[in-house]
Order: sequence, then C-alpha cells, then structure tokens
Amino acid sequence: MRHQPGSAALGALLVAASLLVPVAPGAAAPDLDATVAAVASQLRQSWNADPGTASLAWPAIEVLPAGQTPASACPGAGTAARAAGSAQSPALHCAASGKLLLDRSRLEKAASRHGDWGVAYWVGIGLGTAILGHRGPSRLAPAAANLQANCLAGVLIGGTGLQPTPQDPPRPDAVVAPANGAYATALAEQMGTRSQRSYALLTGLGMTELAGCSDSAMAELAGDRVPDPALLGALATGTDRAAFNTMGVMGRRCRPLPNAPCPRRLTGFTGKK
Repeated sequence: MRHQPGSAALGALLVAASLLVPVAPGAAAPDLDATVAAVASQLRQSWNADPGTASLAWPAIEVLPAGQTPASACPGAGTAARAAGSAQSPALHCAASGKLLLDRSRLEKAASRHGDWGVAYWVGIGLGTAILGHRGPSRLAPAAANLQANCLAGVLIGGTGLQPTPQDPPRPDAVVAPANGAYATALAEQMGTRSQRSYALLTGLGMTELAGCSDSAMAELAGDRVPDPALLGALATGTDRAAFNTMGVMGRRCRPLPNAPCPRRLTGFTGKK
C-alpha cells in the first residue's frame, strides 16, 4: 500500500480511523484496525467517485473481536449465510444492521500471508456484497454470485492505490493470491474455482478481455466461458512463473475496452437482474 510521508500520513490515518465502528475495549488489534481503516479510506473515495455507488449508503465497517464470526454477529444471517457460503467468508455485509462485519482472526491470517493487499481484498469483497445487497436477492447461482463480488471488489480497488507493488524477485501470483486461496477446492461449487475467482478479480481491475461484472458475464465465467480462455487456464497454474509470463499476467495493467475505460466503473452494472 502507498504511504504518505510525515504529518500527511498521520492525518490520513486519523481520518481513516474515524470510518471504523469502535469495538469493545481490549478487543482491538491496533495494527489490523489501522490497516482496515486506511484501506477503507481509499475504498470509500473510490466508492464515492463511481457513478454506480456514489448514491449508495457507505456501510459502517466493524472488525469483530477475536473468536466472533460475521455470521454469528449478524441477526438472522445464520441459515441464509450458510446456504450462500457466506459463513465461510471473513467479510459479510449484514443487511439487518447495514454493517460490513470482518472476522479479525481470518483477516490477521490474510495480512500475514499477503500483507495489506490481503486485507484490501477482503474489505473489497465485503463492499462488493454490500453493493449486491442493494439489488435484493440474487438470481445467480452461488458460485457466480461470489465471482460477481470478486469482480466488484476489483472495480473498487482499481480506483485506488491499493494494488501490490512490484516485488524483486517478482511474485507472478501476487495480485491474485488472496482470491486464489480464499476458499478450499471443495467449496468451488459455492464460491467458484480458484482460477475463476482470480479471473473475476482481474476483470474488475480491467486486466481481462471481459468488460464488466454483469450477471451474464459472471454466469459465463462460472461456466469457464470467457473471451480469453488462455488467461483463465494460466491462472489455474497458480505460481507457475513460466505460464504467467507467457500470458503476460506479470505486469498486467488495466486496458481500455469498448465502453469500458480505465479504471473500470460500475456504470454498466445497472443493478438490473
């Protein structure tokens, strides 16, 4: 994540911290809370700048105390969340409270594996589900709905400076690693395959030939029907550097497509089923 020097960084952190819902005294992990606050600050700017979300209410963000899961903290979420696979996610938008609930323990693991980028990914996923919540119940199959949340997360992140910076030696899977490892392979039917989630995230970031996050586009992706199948295949190789180099995944950036400028916007995601 990009940081500002001196007093500017302190001011940004203080502003960002105000976006978090306070948790019980003694339950906070200051480093994680500060990271979530800084990530939320950038994503809120992207949210407010996008015509597709500017008029939507920004959800309050709460990092739960250790040991408490988002599904258990959301009234009435239990059965519905489990049916949709949301009980497996460290980020849940709770319709009853309007809050975005984050699993502290899971986010700490994501941060240890992927740094700030791991936290940004999950906050983005939570915001993606919040956007979808404004549309009412989804008609998509669970896997396609989760891919859509990944795609929307990519759109919001694409309007920020949160993407991983180049590494030396380079890690070809740095951008897609959180999406790739988000769920066990056994949950593919509910949450999409590793390569599909990675492709959906890259689509939101503008790095695939798929122009947007529409219902039809995500349904096609859930069936592995995409305009650049070789890229989808390369993403399935995970950390295979040769495959990533061949497909140009390393160093890939947003590319303008017809009616899809960079960074991607949600203007084409009309909210219609």
